[in-house]
Amino acid sequence: MRDILERMGRSLANMTGIGRITSDTNQDPATPTVQVALPGSNLRSDLPLLEQYGFASRPVPGSDAVVVFQGGDRSRGVVVATGDQRNRPADLQPGDVCLYHPRTKSRIWLKADGSIELSPANGKVTMAGTLTVTEDVVANGVSLVNHLHTGVQKGSDQSGPPKAS
Repeated sequence: MRDILERMGRSLANMTGIGRITSDTNQDPATPTVQVALPGSNLRSDLPLLEQYGFASRPVPGSDAVVVFQGGDRSRGVVVATGDQRNRPADLQPGDVCLYHPRTKSRIWLKADGSIELSPANGKVTMAGTLTVTEDVVANGVSLVNHLHTGVQKGSDQSGPPKAS
């Protein structure tokens, strides 16, 4: 009986591991794979990287990885979570959610108050399709709804540029 309990204990202790990704993610297989260094100089290669449905990322070397080993068998691991402590946003407030790019710091920040902040690192947002706004658009202090034009003439003349109201 003691032998069974010891084996069960070892299996439970071996079911999870936290390590670091050591090389670039292999995108060739249908499910990407990674190589992870676990404590005790334990290196595991070709571990499938499972991600949440609808989300995809390609973790870089040095990223943290949580590995689940099926039945405690260290030869049958699956990476179920990754993160990068080096570049994680540090300014989130309780209740905030943020999709961010660790290297460039671009992010989509869903704030606890219901507002959304888009912060592209290069200052550019590209969109394909139609943008529908139900209220106002303000660019450099000029309202799309409440702005004034100067020099408006009747006929085919064009107005001057908009001015802040």
